[in-house]
Amino acid sequence: MRKLVYLSIALVLPLCFACKTNSSETKTTEEKVEKKQLGIATYSVKGLSSDVEGSLQALADDGYTVMEMSNYNAAERTVEGMQPAEYAALAEKYGLDIISSHARGKFDAKDVEGTLGEWGKIFDDHQAMGVKYVIFPMNIWSGPDALDAECDLLNKIGEEANKRNIKFGYHNHSFEFVKVPDTDILYEDYLITHTDADKVIFQMDVYWITVGGQDPVAYLQKYPDRIKLLHIKDDYVIGASGKIDYEAIFNQFYANGNSDWFVEMESKPAPEDMGKPSPFMKIMADFQAQGGPSSGKTMADLMPQRGGGGTPPPPPAPEEIAEQLSVSLEGIKESADYLKNAAFVK
Repeated sequence: MRKLVYLSIALVLPLCFACKTNSSETKTTEEKVEKKQLGIATYSVKGLSSDVEGSLQALADDGYTVMEMSNYNAAERTVEGMQPAEYAALAEKYGLDIISSHARGKFDAKDVEGTLGEWGKIFDDHQAMGVKYVIFPMNIWSGPDALDAECDLLNKIGEEANKRNIKFGYHNHSFEFVKVPDTDILYEDYLITHTDADKVIFQMDVYWITVGGQDPVAYLQKYPDRIKLLHIKDDYVIGASGKIDYEAIFNQFYANGNSDWFVEMESKPAPEDMGKPSPFMKIMADFQAQGGPSSGKTMADLMPQRGGGGTPPPPPAPEEIAEQLSVSLEGIKESADYLKNAAFVK
């Protein structure tokens, strides 16, 4: 009888070992997928404020591991009504590391002291969150008469960031790829070549640079030591349009020694508008080509061309916000699935 028991055990053990081995192999495969550094710009999450914790949980479930936030309130020095460190701890609760932030501060080359004072507070708050990068998300640049002073101001802001062990940078749209008036230099190139590498980095938005008529890979090759971050963007869901060679972009970005990037998505366009150029970006490009503020015009002059003016529309109803959140999280998940399954993403 004992022999039969031993024989049964001897037969079962290899099967159990095989099951354990297969289970271990499966887990290892899953862990490899989870270990991919998937970044998400929370600008993509439309309606995030209506359900902060639910949104963070959804992003973590999708496989995102690092975040770039866009909801820091410089006037109140809060994030979603929380102290910065408190918000960072909440993100960490869901396994999300906030490594970057799009933040706006005063930018006035005629008031350097006031500008640096405001940015100093911004950097203090981001230092409390352990953020590595603070990115100036958008600016309309002056013509040749004042552009050097603006580049110098970028350097000075970068010096303030360096004091807190933070890297300060600038994020492009499409209008930086027009020429500085009376020159043959594109604004993006001017900004890169007239700022110091140890004070100002650049975040390349691969979609907007493409809209601007330039090749993202060529720029990564041209400025391997200046472009440190990427926004991975498409018409909507990443990879769906087939317009952008993400594999070539990621390969060059990694070859340059960089690894931090973030999915960024706008609101889902109507089917008939999918892939169409942004009228506002065309207006901005025309304005920038004239020298921006140096042209004598202001942003207020552009607003009527956006259909602005008059009484602002009422805020969306709660059910509309809930629908926006649901739709954006669905697109964000589809983008995560594409990138998790892409062999070229580490």
